[in-house]
Amino acid sequence: MTAPTTSADFDRAYRSPITFWGDIRIPEQLQALARQGAPRSALELGCGVGRFSRYVAQQGVRVTGVDFSPVAIARARERVSRDDPRPEFVVGDVTHLEALSGPFDVAFDVGCFHCFDARGQRAYASEVARLLKPGGTHLIWALDSAPGDVRLSPEAVKEAFAPGFELVDAHKSRRRLAASHWYWLVRASR
Repeated sequence: MTAPTTSADFDRAYRSPITFWGDIRIPEQLQALARQGAPRSALELGCGVGRFSRYVAQQGVRVTGVDFSPVAIARARERVSRDDPRPEFVVGDVTHLEALSGPFDVAFDVGCFHCFDARGQRAYASEVARLLKPGGTHLIWALDSAPGDVRLSPEAVKEAFAPGFELVDAHKSRRRLAASHWYWLVRASR
């Protein structure tokens, strides 16, 4: 099976009972983000079926999750129908989020950013900069060699987010047994 790249590809994948990229555990980096500075609002980019948005909401944070797969968003909404507090889930393209307004205290992405080419990465970074409050943290987990043959490194992430963000930390990871990194970026103060 090749990696999905379009909304329709992801819709097909999310119709399956199990996706090959599904997560069972909440990453410790995301747990740390939910505790750091007691955020009141969070934005998840590429939220899929909402497992991470749901976790952050359970920590008392108002969460908005965005994904371009209507099937994923429908599944996310079904899974939280009885939760309180409940994340808000929105179908949208994370490179064009005109329907959302911030500011959010924190933002996170576990596996979305690495799917974009350089132009898409800059558009994504621009939207995060628009929606995240100055001094807010954006956490990303990304493969070093992404599905579309995009190579990522701390230098590439730093460049994609310049000048609006400072890359404050980059840790190598073997999450999902793949060479990857966790990136902690902080939105520049105006």
